[in-house]
Amino acid sequence: MTQQVIFVRKSDRTEVFDANKIANSLLNVGLQASLAINIANEIFEEIKDAKDTSGNSETEISSKEIKANIYEKLKINDLGLANKYLKGNIPKVRTSLSTFGDFEVNKISKSLAEETNIDEVIARKIAKTVEKQIGGLNLEFVTAPLIREIVCVELLKNGLERERKLYTRLGMPVYDVTFLIEHGSKENANLQFNPETIHKLMADQISKEYSLIKVLPLDLADAHMRGEIHIHDLDYFALRPFCFSHDIRFFLKHGLKVDGVGNHTAVAGPSRKPDVAFLHAAKVLASAQVNCAGGQGFSYFNTFMAPYVSGLPYEKVKQLAQMFIYEMSMMYVARGGQTVFSSIDCDMEVPEQFKNIPAILPGGIVKENTTYSDFEDETRTLFNAFVDVYLQGDFTGKAFNFPKFEVQLYPKKIDKNEDMLLKVSQLAAKFGTPYYIINQPYMPLYACYQCCSFLMPLTDANTEDDVRDGTIRGGGLQVVTINLPQIAYESNRSENKFFEILKDRLEKAKRVHLLKREIIKKNQNLGMLPFMSQIVNEKGDKYLEVDRQSCIMGLVGMNECVKFMTDCELHEDAGWKFGLNVMSKMKGIVAEIRKETGLIFSLARTPAESCSYRLSQIDYKRFPDKFIANGEGNNSYYTNSFHIRPSANVPLWKRLNVEGSFHPLTDGGAMNHVWLGEQNPDPEGILSLTKKIATKTAIQYMAFTKDLTVCSNCNFVAGGLHNNCPGCNSESVEWWSRITGYYQNIKGWNKGKLKELQDRRRYGFENSDITAKEISFTMKEGSYEAKFEKLKEKLKYDTSLDF
Repeated sequence: MTQQVIFVRKSDRTEVFDANKIANSLLNVGLQASLAINIANEIFEEIKDAKDTSGNSETEISSKEIKANIYEKLKINDLGLANKYLKGNIPKVRTSLSTFGDFEVNKISKSLAEETNIDEVIARKIAKTVEKQIGGLNLEFVTAPLIREIVCVELLKNGLERERKLYTRLGMPVYDVTFLIEHGSKENANLQFNPETIHKLMADQISKEYSLIKVLPLDLADAHMRGEIHIHDLDYFALRPFCFSHDIRFFLKHGLKVDGVGNHTAVAGPSRKPDVAFLHAAKVLASAQVNCAGGQGFSYFNTFMAPYVSGLPYEKVKQLAQMFIYEMSMMYVARGGQTVFSSIDCDMEVPEQFKNIPAILPGGIVKENTTYSDFEDETRTLFNAFVDVYLQGDFTGKAFNFPKFEVQLYPKKIDKNEDMLLKVSQLAAKFGTPYYIINQPYMPLYACYQCCSFLMPLTDANTEDDVRDGTIRGGGLQVVTINLPQIAYESNRSENKFFEILKDRLEKAKRVHLLKREIIKKNQNLGMLPFMSQIVNEKGDKYLEVDRQSCIMGLVGMNECVKFMTDCELHEDAGWKFGLNVMSKMKGIVAEIRKETGLIFSLARTPAESCSYRLSQIDYKRFPDKFIANGEGNNSYYTNSFHIRPSANVPLWKRLNVEGSFHPLTDGGAMNHVWLGEQNPDPEGILSLTKKIATKTAIQYMAFTKDLTVCSNCNFVAGGLHNNCPGCNSESVEWWSRITGYYQNIKGWNKGKLKELQDRRRYGFENSDITAKEISFTMKEGSYEAKFEKLKEKLKYDTSLDF
């Protein structure tokens, strides 16, 4: 009969003695194999001899006794290894608190139970397994992230995927961090390569992962990852609302707390001097940017600021306008080293809806018999001052990118202020700066645009009390874009299937918005959004009321969608008709969602600065046999929203009419671009075209985009894209253009946007009339493609994130 030696472990469990386990434990602390086997055999023989002496059939010995015996034998050979064995082959831990600590298995089981609500018995079992694995690695130190990785592997082995997601660690590989530090990223063209930006991008990655792993339900996270939808600004999804339109009157009347509460910063009362009023205005937008992800702007800005320039000479008014514009262009402190994404809507005359509203006067004073109609001249003067400052440019002659300058136009009054509109046209001809908000008959009474091209729901979000009290405000809570080409691919050209999938995608987008609504409400209750949570009236309304914000549904790739479904593009009749049908169906579904939820859901043309490229790259891999896009391979991109293909050889007037036909179907915003091809376009021609667009199309928001070459050597700014500076012939030049809703240096653009820049059909003017003639780049024939090839090589480091 085989004799067995039984020993008692610390956990009061018994098991058959195994010499191999002793040998392995000795090998783990670094003992030579031959010595480890010898010591294990010696221990076995000694226990057996003790059994023979006692005469018992079985011998019970504790693990503690065995360990003490092994320690004594090890001391003879190597005291260091003996001490290591006695302590256990468990390394020190480099903790997340930047300290060294002892490895404690109980910490693993405790954290598992706290973070995942796992059963404590299972937690202890997994912790013991991890302890054993780490002990077998024979390491002097381990890191906290490594321990978590091993725990996560064990959770997966046990089929605990949900618990693994909750326990996982968020972050970036060392390689990716190094790459960001050395090369930066092309994901956001508004980000410069600087330390703050790198810090922001690393934090963004964690925030995106957190949203995908923890915040969003799995099916919605997967929908984003598969490119069915695109959740914009995912890095801010769990923290901030999107964009916001402000009413400067609230701050002129009540003063300014830039932190929202006055605990962390100084508190200012109502401004009594014009300089202070304009500085306060700049700080309002900067403060709001801290709480929001997207653009911040003022509506009817010069109208509401008009009382503060009353009685001042024009040069002083211009200096105030200049001070404000410089402030917004030089506060390089927002969201990881950016200027504030800002805009100002300006009026050429006091809007009808404000003529009889009592004006906020210096010091926050309100007199019932003093209304904004009393400041008609000041409104015009301030408007002209802003235009003159924008025309002049900065000290080097370069255009101001922010705040975006948006001009309110009323088609029925288009001829009333022709002299002012001509000056705006001069600005468009020189820099392409202005944006035009065309108040079409189908638009709401209070129409303003913020961020890249979103129509803010001011009419829906405000009351008559807000109009009188100076609290007309509102914004976009979140933007979710629908990938239309992917729906077409999945439908296999079945219209019934197409619209079935479309409804499902919009339903997913709705759920994302409802989740975001709950997040922002929670964050406000936590005190996380202090500036946007200020109380504005006696009813206790917050400055940002969540249920008054727009939940924006966007679309991308209509042109590629209709081409797949009909074999015709958007500028062809069959494609255009199908596109209008798709847009009409989307508008109907969004209207149903609005009715169902009681919330302000809206349909909009999304700027698609990054998502037109991201979504096309996903579909390029997922649907290689069906894929339709502009460009090829890694440079491919989808056409923005319901725009005609950028390179389509169609007359400008047809482009405007086709794209403009979609504008009335949106209630969340739309935009048209006129890409200018001439170095020095005729302002009179731009004025004439502006009038035609305002009165003969349904377009509600548009801009003239002029490509610019900026010389780094002599600061000369020239129209068009040049290889060399026209002023000093230097090759040290940078190209600027409008990426979506703002101007930016193209070196920050992703590959898709660079290809779009190359593809854009540019138009020119002859005798003040628009023609179908395409004006090429100001380069010699053949150098165009070469220039872009050179650019691709220069910008080969493209770290656009997969999210």
